[in-house]
Amino acid sequence: MTRKILYIRNFASKVDINTYNLQEIGFGKALVKKGYDCDIVYYTDESKSHEQTIYTYRKNRLSIIWMPALKFLSNGIYLKVLKKSFLDKYDYIITTEYNQIMTYLLSILCKDKLILYHGPYKDNSKKLVQKVYDTFFLKTIAKNIKYAFAKSKLAEEYLRNKGFKKVQTLGVGLDTSRFESGELVDVSNEIKEKLDNIRDKKVLLYVGKLEERRNIKFLFNVFYKLRKLNEDVILLVVGDGKQDDVEAYFMYAKQLGIEHDINHIKKVSQEHLKYIYEKADVFLLPTKYDPFGMVLLESMYFGVPVVSSVNGGAVTIIDNEINGFIIETFDEDLWVNKISLLLGNESLRAQFSNNGKKNIRENFIWDVIAEKLLEKIHQERIK
Repeated sequence: MTRKILYIRNFASKVDINTYNLQEIGFGKALVKKGYDCDIVYYTDESKSHEQTIYTYRKNRLSIIWMPALKFLSNGIYLKVLKKSFLDKYDYIITTEYNQIMTYLLSILCKDKLILYHGPYKDNSKKLVQKVYDTFFLKTIAKNIKYAFAKSKLAEEYLRNKGFKKVQTLGVGLDTSRFESGELVDVSNEIKEKLDNIRDKKVLLYVGKLEERRNIKFLFNVFYKLRKLNEDVILLVVGDGKQDDVEAYFMYAKQLGIEHDINHIKKVSQEHLKYIYEKADVFLLPTKYDPFGMVLLESMYFGVPVVSSVNGGAVTIIDNEINGFIIETFDEDLWVNKISLLLGNESLRAQFSNNGKKNIRENFIWDVIAEKLLEKIHQERIK
């Protein structure tokens, strides 16, 4: 009999499966390779559910169930999922985030086979909603859920402080299939032009959304100070944001006099990302908050030394001063010093590169994450 896993993304927002390295799909593929059929529930604003098979391995398959939901704030409530006849089809059910209403409902309906996979390590911005939710639902959730996994060490600490007794850091994996397909991929003229402009200069890379949470002005300030010390360096920025925000950031860069030293590419497909990382000497992530940050995984996988703020991914995958730098403050001069140290020390860059690649390949590929999850569940069932 085929074993089945249901994986629910509880957020009531649409995703584009073609433009981003979605965690659910990477995890789902790995579970399929382990001998499970896996269904992923994604939100749709259409009136009816429909199913889409996107991956097969031997006799098992990964399918997406596009499902309408009731929306409350960022919560999606999937009424179809809550039916006993639907839940009974699955051996395990993965729910995302403890503070989603679906997690509470599922902790009552199918607690013996419910797996919590949690990412955030801070309360959300709606403090009153969070307080009400915790008051009425947290105790039941923490008591009923047998299998609780955190995406980062910070998220594990957060859950323990909320009252979860049995919680372990599982981490997040990388889906390397698009990077390792072996197919020759045509690079767009825009990307070719931007990369050709680099020539022999040292490249600092940022990949991600251009928004306040990502600390873009701080990034530009650090680059401005670096340019004063070393004119042979450029900043490659890959990502987009709200039009007003993006315009404001690059107006700020113009005020600093660094706009001509920043190469900006709004959008890069997963297939093209490897060409971006191959050009980079140092990757920068000065985010104020990030549950994990897939870009850290990608950077280290491709051997790019990283300099990061404290965030979920950084404290989980970076061994400070062994395979990257974690900087605990937003002191511009301290960031400049660490980046300059890397740019000027080829052997240190090589050390970070080799150690980073080894860590990701051995510990943070989805196949490894899936194996760890299933092993932990098996151990708990034996107990």
